[in-house]
Amino acid sequence: MQPTNTLQSRVRWLQLRLNPAAPLSPGQIRVHFYRDRVDNGILDTLNTCFQQQSPLPEHTPESYTAFILCKPSATIDALEVHALECLDDNGEPNGELWLKLKSGAGLATLFGVPDGESILPLTALQQSLLKGVALPPMVALPQQDGPSWLCTPLRADDEIWQLPVLETPLDVPARFAGHCYMKLVTQDHPACPKSIRMKDEASQ
Repeated sequence: MQPTNTLQSRVRWLQLRLNPAAPLSPGQIRVHFYRDRVDNGILDTLNTCFQQQSPLPEHTPESYTAFILCKPSATIDALEVHALECLDDNGEPNGELWLKLKSGAGLATLFGVPDGESILPLTALQQSLLKGVALPPMVALPQQDGPSWLCTPLRADDEIWQLPVLETPLDVPARFAGHCYMKLVTQDHPACPKSIRMKDEASQ
C-alpha cells in the first residue's frame, strides 16, 4: 500500500499535467484525500436529501459521502482538488483512485494561458501514476454528469482498461465549471503488473 503522502504528491503532478502552461507549482495544489469503501446507496440517500431539502447524513471528512459532496475550486494563488482512495470490504485499497481536478480548459480560463491538449491525455496520466511502464490499451468512458461518473465502474484486466471520465463545460455555474473527473488504477489493483507492486513495496 502506498503512503498517503506519496499518492498526494502524484495527484499534484497529474493536475499540473492537465495544463502545463498554467503558472502553478506543486506547492500551490492542495489535495484533499479521502479513504473509504464505495457505496452507491449513499448517492441515493444524498439525492433524497436534496430533493426533500432534509439534513444530510452525518459523515466523516475522509468518507465517500464527503468525496461525493466536494468540488474542485481555484484561485489565482492555489487549487483545491480531491482524491478518493477506494477501499475493499476489508478496509484495504482496492486499486482505484478517483480524482476531481480542474480541467485544462478550466485552468486556461483561470490563468489566461493556452488550453493545451484538446483531448484528455488519459493514457499519459495513467502511465504517469504507475511510473510510465507499459500498460494495456486504455479507453475513456465519457460520462454525462457527476452521478453517472460516480456510478460507472472502472474496468481493468489484461486486455483493456476502461476508465470513466467527465469534463464539465465552462458555460455553467462556476461551482460546476471546468472540472475534470477520472478514475485511475493504482499499483494495488489486481490488473496492475506485479512488477510495479513489487517495486513500490521495495521502495517503502
